[in-house]
Amino acid sequence: MSNLGESGRSFETVKEDLARSILAAKKPADLIVPLIYSIPVFAPVRICIELGVFEHLSRSSVPLSADTLAKDLCGQTGQDAGNKSETCDFLVRMLRTVQAIGLVDEVAEFTYLANALTHTMAEPGFAAGFQLTFDNLTEPKSTISEMLKYHQANAWQVAASANDGAWQRARNAVGTSTFDSWVADDPIQLTRLNALMQRMQSDRLHWTEWFPENRLFHYAGRNPEQRMVVVDVGGGRGHDIKAFAKKYAQAPVSAILQDLRGTIEEARAEMQAAGIEVCVHDFFQPQPVRGADIYYMHKIMHDWPDEGCVRILEHLRDAMTPRSRILINEVILPNRGCSLLHACFDINMLALHSGRERDEASWERLISQVEGLSIRKFWHAPNDEGEGIVEVGLTNF
Repeated sequence: MSNLGESGRSFETVKEDLARSILAAKKPADLIVPLIYSIPVFAPVRICIELGVFEHLSRSSVPLSADTLAKDLCGQTGQDAGNKSETCDFLVRMLRTVQAIGLVDEVAEFTYLANALTHTMAEPGFAAGFQLTFDNLTEPKSTISEMLKYHQANAWQVAASANDGAWQRARNAVGTSTFDSWVADDPIQLTRLNALMQRMQSDRLHWTEWFPENRLFHYAGRNPEQRMVVVDVGGGRGHDIKAFAKKYAQAPVSAILQDLRGTIEEARAEMQAAGIEVCVHDFFQPQPVRGADIYYMHKIMHDWPDEGCVRILEHLRDAMTPRSRILINEVILPNRGCSLLHACFDINMLALHSGRERDEASWERLISQVEGLSIRKFWHAPNDEGEGIVEVGLTNF
């Protein structure tokens, strides 16, 4: 059988031309960033094979919800079904990646249907081949292989603490968070992280370009002539606070960058040249700047499970006045049709830190755990990058 189309071009040639067109249409960074974050993309597939997700969907003629899958498969794998909501949440996170690469169809919010690839992946030979390759390339011990072992041993639920997860099990470091391990034993990882964040942000629409200016300077009737204090909590080398200070250079603003000592020393000269105050601070300790107008955090919350985020937020709450707000600049996941990049962000956070990317419902659940705080509004960036601002204030103010 010929593989030539009506134009005489082979199917392979058409694919190659299409690939070249896609490459030409994108900025190089738009391809490199997904490449960086897609390294653990196969772990959710391996976990879904272990759980029997593909087989279960393949046998069903109707769509199945994540809750139904969790109930059915939790029982089938012999796990305690007492924590179905946590198991369902974990399964949704795996299926975000699986649907993004086309292995299942997401036909409604958190609802899935088998397609041709699902049926093929459910075939014993292909499932065995994936297990063979994945297990032999990632074992005997890696963070990616420990994802399967850890979550299987813990009823397919996420670690409640940042001190015990796949990364810790792979390195015999249970009891210490990934970040604490990096600070103590491998600080080059923090330098690499800060370099990546700074480079990624240079290609993105900065939040100050779309967040309403009147929401910053006229909030709750504040006098716009009064000096505004903005604290960038855990702000790395200061790329965000520097952009803010530059954007509002003519406004009465005091900008403060906070981070751990090593990072602050890397940023000190550049920040001081830009008129930005620097402050060595661990956000798990009481916030030293009291009554700031804005406590800003960019990609901090996704590094921690809810337990860690609650501790960070409680310290900010204790420093706030009625006019203070917390602006959390993070990905806000959609309930349906999550992109592969954002699904991979989530899997990276899970593997490295027992952290997570969050949808609106997850943000609501998190903030509700901090007495005295409430969400004022979700602000979504006017592009397809998925980031937004979760605006948080003191309850009853």
